[in-house]
Amino acid sequence: MGQDAHRTDGPADRPRAESAIGTNANEVVTGPEWEGPMAADRSREGSDISTGDVDGVFDMSERGGFGSQSGPVVAGYDTAAVCRNALAWARERDYSGYDPYDGLNSPILSALSRHWLLRLLSIHGVQKFPLNLRPYLGIPEQRNPKGVGLFASAYLNEYERTGENAALREAERLLEWLSDNRSPAFDRSSWGYNFDWQNSTKFFLPATHPCGVVTVFCTRPFLRHYDLTGFDRSLAVAHDAATFLLEDIGTESVNGYEVLTYTPYDSYVAVNANALAADLLWRVGQRVDDETFLNRAQELFAFVVDAQTEVGGWHYSVPASDSHLGYDNFHTGFVLESLRRYAHSRDRDDPVREAYERGMRFHRENHFEDDGAPKFEDDQSRPYDIHAAAQALVTFTDRDNAEDAALARDVLEWTLDRLYDPEGYFYRRIGRFVTDKTPYIRWNQAWMCLALSEYLNERDEARQNMGDGR
Repeated sequence: MGQDAHRTDGPADRPRAESAIGTNANEVVTGPEWEGPMAADRSREGSDISTGDVDGVFDMSERGGFGSQSGPVVAGYDTAAVCRNALAWARERDYSGYDPYDGLNSPILSALSRHWLLRLLSIHGVQKFPLNLRPYLGIPEQRNPKGVGLFASAYLNEYERTGENAALREAERLLEWLSDNRSPAFDRSSWGYNFDWQNSTKFFLPATHPCGVVTVFCTRPFLRHYDLTGFDRSLAVAHDAATFLLEDIGTESVNGYEVLTYTPYDSYVAVNANALAADLLWRVGQRVDDETFLNRAQELFAFVVDAQTEVGGWHYSVPASDSHLGYDNFHTGFVLESLRRYAHSRDRDDPVREAYERGMRFHRENHFEDDGAPKFEDDQSRPYDIHAAAQALVTFTDRDNAEDAALARDVLEWTLDRLYDPEGYFYRRIGRFVTDKTPYIRWNQAWMCLALSEYLNERDEARQNMGDGR
């Protein structure tokens, strides 16, 4: 660990963005300082929630600590209770755990993996082995910044739904942690994974070094916190992170578009990473009234629309041959979720709106079994993965469409039947021969907490609209 980030297919043809490569992870990032408005009134040692009086800050009279509202009953479960229990399960573990791709956090494997091929073998050997080898390889249970961002977003959804300040306080505690654990590699607000990551032959990204996708999911709860509370410092962090995407992530010219690479250090172009960045730039640009952000977002959205294939889907990468993934399930969901807000601001006959609706049809018709099981790709059913189920709930719930609402409920019912443990955690996937029940903190738990909170929020909003006669 601690190696420099770099491409593994040869030296870069363009200068890298300037960064503090090799800096100590404990160095202070110079982005905007952040302390939540509710947090400022309570005494605490340090900003990490593990140092506080846990039960005193978060009422544990119910396991979930907040909210008495019930939710729709699906597969015999009160979905609101499932969401509360899943959040409580994660909180009892300080939001720390294993990740499918944390193999190089093993001091044994890290020392042996000095070549890209050895790193790939270590990462995928650990994540695909039928038993969880991590305790034996010395891999620690840790917080993952992306997972923390997802949990924070889930708590903010629950705060909006229930009005309970306990949910807001917990979200703010997680936002404080994110603020204190920004990547030390750049001055602007950005985040990376808590493990070294080798992406095929394309690039190597050491722990804490940032990438666009992780930065987007860590920034979203700051933007949501601003929308819910009007707290200007949250918008300042979101603005700073959007500037990182605008100025520090690498770029490549693709089909006449200047698009973003996956990290500041490589030339790898993933369609979903550009869609996620475009959505964040668009939303921040609207709030700060910055034409530079809005124009850049429109350029990236135009690339995403152009990259849509004749069948209505998107390959993972451009060119498609750069990835083993084709029309996979949850990355398609990323693209569609990211397009939604922008597309709905356009006329119905606008090419962006048409591309979005065509993509939704492709996704609905090709990525799910009749019983709601989330297929891995359009032409490959298994493994049925929790991440795809969670993203489907996010993608299809926020739609005024009865067919999509029915699919979302089918996916949720299938997931609760087959991938939920009544102890409060979720399994990862059902393969052809093996079901992986390892409770990964980001991949399983954080994604399903977000998905359930989105599902409950939208159901509540739909009921209120019906009550208002809308």
